[in-house]
Amino acid sequence: MKLTRVCAFATLSVLTVSLSGAVSTSASAAPAGTHRVAGLQSQSVDSKAIYQRILQKLPADWQTRRDAARTRLGIEESPVTAILKTKVSKTVAAAGGRSARAIDPSQYECGPTKLDAYVDQLLAPVDVLNLFFIQLLGGLDIPTYDAILNGTPKGAGFQLLPAYKDSLTSTFGIAQRFWDVRLNNVQLMAMHGGMLTDVNRVTSVVQFMYGVGPADAADIAQDIITMVQSDPALSNGDNAIFTLNAFAFSGEGDPDPVIRKLKDKMVFGDGILAALKAIGLNKVGPKAVLGHEMSHHVQYEDNLFDSPLTGAEATRRTELMADAFGTYFATHKKGLGMKPVQVLQVEESFYDVGDCSFDSPGHHGTPNQRRAASSWGAATVAYSNKPHKVMPSLKLAAKFDKVLPELVKPDAPTSISAYRNLVAQP
Repeated sequence: MKLTRVCAFATLSVLTVSLSGAVSTSASAAPAGTHRVAGLQSQSVDSKAIYQRILQKLPADWQTRRDAARTRLGIEESPVTAILKTKVSKTVAAAGGRSARAIDPSQYECGPTKLDAYVDQLLAPVDVLNLFFIQLLGGLDIPTYDAILNGTPKGAGFQLLPAYKDSLTSTFGIAQRFWDVRLNNVQLMAMHGGMLTDVNRVTSVVQFMYGVGPADAADIAQDIITMVQSDPALSNGDNAIFTLNAFAFSGEGDPDPVIRKLKDKMVFGDGILAALKAIGLNKVGPKAVLGHEMSHHVQYEDNLFDSPLTGAEATRRTELMADAFGTYFATHKKGLGMKPVQVLQVEESFYDVGDCSFDSPGHHGTPNQRRAASSWGAATVAYSNKPHKVMPSLKLAAKFDKVLPELVKPDAPTSISAYRNLVAQP
């Protein structure tokens, strides 16, 4: 059974919305592997020429290989991708388009969040045409791939930012000891967008993605680096869009020997930390995110990813469960022991990374659903008959699955007290 989960930023269609409809692809009017870009001109280098030069060095099935690399590593969408795809969905709906959805969005309150506004702010000064070509080539995934394939806790390019190192390391240790499954084999590290200017590291990822030879991979890597460095708004890769994510990874049981041998990891991108600070959650947000991601490792160990649900509803279940587990850990006396006022901040951090991509296989749940799941997790601690005892993870999961239908209702309450009676049920 494959046990990978990596929530990464880029998908092929994401930036079409961020560009306010100015970029589009046309399968009928353009040859395979080329893209029509209307009404835009690069503000920096000739990105289109560089893109075409790169295509000459890629195999004919390069797009299939690019997408297969994401599947091979189990990469899913990050909340940022979900936010951008929500904008795509609104554009499609405005044009009269229709798509199958996991739920009826007209029944759910799902407006813009602080994170949504932050992403808009990040993209505002960016050369969108240049970024579009970087994205098509898989460039937005490169820091994530690098961390998974090459990252080590002691590696020079994977050290946590000094301002967060002590807090995250301490929280990580508490989480490892809190749960009743093996977590001492999980490695904590960072990913930095600045690696996008390191030709050796980018070359290594290009070879993994496309299977090209060393010489061609190095040339492609240098061209990608040129595009990244050409736009001052991308800050040599340090723009938060490249690392606005934290994720748990496990290759245990994967049929691919390359993936199977990789160590279990928890990776924090500089971008997610910058985002949490920007939206006023710098004190509590990183700890809450860590609790959520460690909950995914609990799910790996307990085989909790399997369920009768499919598609968007299946992903929503595992993400909302991680929200509930993460808040349970954050508020429990043997976890982080956060007080009620801090609990509200924890919930707020999950609320702000909720998404409205109801038809996306990577749907994490609406902001209201995520807050409801967090409130249920806090209620499970607050109204426990044994407040000093940590509930076995499988028992907690069974209780969660029982209450899940209530959490995803359009009018699901988001206060801790609202779940007192549900928590008391066996």
